[in-house]
Amino acid sequence: MEKHSVKITVLGARGSVPVSGSSFSRYGGATTCALFCADGQYIVLDAGTGLMALPEEAMLAPSLPVLLTHAHVDHLLGFPLSPCAMRKGLALDIYGATRDGLDVRAQLETLMKPPLWPVGPGALPANIRFHELPHNMRIGDVDVGSMEGSHPGGVSLLRLDAFGKRVVFATDCTLEERLSSKLAEFARGCDLLLIDGQYLYEEWEERSGFGHSSWKYVADFAKSEGVPMVRIIHHDPFRTDDELDKEAEELRAMGHDFDFAKEGEVIEL
Repeated sequence: MEKHSVKITVLGARGSVPVSGSSFSRYGGATTCALFCADGQYIVLDAGTGLMALPEEAMLAPSLPVLLTHAHVDHLLGFPLSPCAMRKGLALDIYGATRDGLDVRAQLETLMKPPLWPVGPGALPANIRFHELPHNMRIGDVDVGSMEGSHPGGVSLLRLDAFGKRVVFATDCTLEERLSSKLAEFARGCDLLLIDGQYLYEEWEERSGFGHSSWKYVADFAKSEGVPMVRIIHHDPFRTDDELDKEAEELRAMGHDFDFAKEGEVIEL
């Protein structure tokens, strides 16, 4: 039987703003970005500052799909100077949902215009093509699904299926009771769930309207749904390595392969 390769690389796991310094070296300070690969078909998930670490091999194909969950700045900040945007002739297929009346082209043009940025997407060397993110599409051998999450301004939760393996990417989402059943159905059978868990349980009451979740709550959800592997993403910018290490002990006790995502981590399925 032919063996297929399905893996995901965490390029950035931090939320809200990038951070740096010795207190953030193990889990990383780059904002949200991941790279999915199935037998050489690469798909970028979000364009936070982790996109600056995009490996060379991801740009060898004629085109590179980039799926954006939403237009908040921490998820776009890596794009203007990213290796893929600066690669002359590379076809960048950028998918995103229309938000507040702006399609994905207009969202990036809004970010990348004076006085906030000197040049727009059209001035970049790559050949950038913009697309509305559909609920279902196929990219090479990968089936991609999306559903709407719960976040101020909206967010797309993503599902990628290839060669019998399923990855769900659910960043920037408040896992409210009304959403839990929908996400459970959307993620059913997933091998890996990357999910927002920015806050501690004791922080939740004060920050419940910020559009994120408590990692304990989402870990309980994943455990109840029988998800075998969980990586908590979108770490709070104030959460240090030592603090995450302490919380990770409790998280790992909740599931056999539950942990906080680390920048640079490669997960093979």
